[in-house]
Amino acid sequence: METLKPIISIIGPTNTGKTSLAIELSQRLDAEIISVDSVQIYKYANIGSNKLSKDNLRDYPHHLINFLEPTDSYSVGNFRNDIIEIIGSLDKKNKSVILVGGSMMYFHSLFNGISDLPENDPKVRKKLDEEQNKLGLKHLFLKLQKIDKESAKNIHANDQQRIKRSLEVYMLTGKTHTELKDNSVNPFLNREFLNFAIVPEDKKLFKKKLKDRFLKMLDEGLLEETRYLIDNFSKNIKVLNSVGYKQTVEYLDGKISKEEMIEKATNANYQLSKRQITWLKKFETKEIFFANQSNMVIKILNYLE
Repeated sequence: METLKPIISIIGPTNTGKTSLAIELSQRLDAEIISVDSVQIYKYANIGSNKLSKDNLRDYPHHLINFLEPTDSYSVGNFRNDIIEIIGSLDKKNKSVILVGGSMMYFHSLFNGISDLPENDPKVRKKLDEEQNKLGLKHLFLKLQKIDKESAKNIHANDQQRIKRSLEVYMLTGKTHTELKDNSVNPFLNREFLNFAIVPEDKKLFKKKLKDRFLKMLDEGLLEETRYLIDNFSKNIKVLNSVGYKQTVEYLDGKISKEEMIEKATNANYQLSKRQITWLKKFETKEIFFANQSNMVIKILNYLE
């Protein structure tokens, strides 16, 4: 039986040069790139997700970008099923695979498997939304801590999406998220992953770069893009709750000033980056590079020799 090629992963926070590295590697290896980004999956969310331009995507195609409508729901389980199918088709063509992105739960599901979780239930979710509106998110988080202490340890107290999901799983199955995860199945259990991370070298400089990037997004039309998403879909679509879009919506609603929007978006991006770096400790990485390091391609290629 032919040995399958190792899967290369380029992981790390936003704005560290992951995509450029993946593109250069794909050219050297005749590989195909799979995006691991929970926002770039949506059509029309281009500027705020820092998506490659249409021309660049045409020249350097990525799987799992621009394939969902903004109103579509998409779970970690959906991602895992899609990526299993894509990698299977690339294996048949004897193609190398490069995963690139910063959605850590997606990577986690590949490296460690995922349990057979129930699909979202609108009735249960509505009940949880009503409970949050009446008693607050803190109440739901405390409830989760009593039901599933292990899951609560890995969820931020303000992460309403994951808090509600863990409670929903328990309400639907009678089992905690942790119990179901312990029975998870990993189709890549015996597959070799070569994981490489890119992290910022200077935190202060990195935060300034995040601010500069958000200002650039505003110049490129982030306000107009956000208005388009609100007007043509809904203010409540998942993509508009992601970092950058969320603060832009608050500004468009008149809740904060432009200066506050810039500061809040920069801080939220920085906090997200810190969480992404913390996630890296849970993954087995071959090397962790600093952004703009010059020898990354050569070092990665050396692992393939």
